[in-house]
Amino acid sequence: MTKYILIFAALIIGGFLSVQGSINAQLSSFLKHPLQASLTNFLVGTVILILLNIILKTSMPSLAEMKTVPWYLFLGGAIGAMFVTSVVLLIPRIGVTTMLAASIAGQLIVAAVIDHFGFFNVAVHPISLSRVAGIIMLILGIVLIQR
Repeated sequence: MTKYILIFAALIIGGFLSVQGSINAQLSSFLKHPLQASLTNFLVGTVILILLNIILKTSMPSLAEMKTVPWYLFLGGAIGAMFVTSVVLLIPRIGVTTMLAASIAGQLIVAAVIDHFGFFNVAVHPISLSRVAGIIMLILGIVLIQR
């Protein structure tokens, strides 16, 4: 039962991504450049995360701890900035549904490879015919959305 609650939570969070993308695209129309909307998004997120860390009394990692982290693990912020900026730029051109469906298809393709090979120390989940079929159906769904 817990697994289904977590899946439902993921569905809700996914829905919020549609709201976030729409809000950021609209925000960019009020600002001088779409990158300003992305920057505003990350600034607000940073302030919220600072407040949460203060409220929850977490500590900052030391410089020594940060030096032990492999360099590629810091790419998450760059990837996040790239995603948010793409959403701001693409939603006005291709729509929320197409943007998110295509980005989800891309996520699933890469996720299947990561799962199959166990990259980034994740548990190995071999690619199966049903996973490939699901990804293909999502890509077909994108084609149907465009008609």
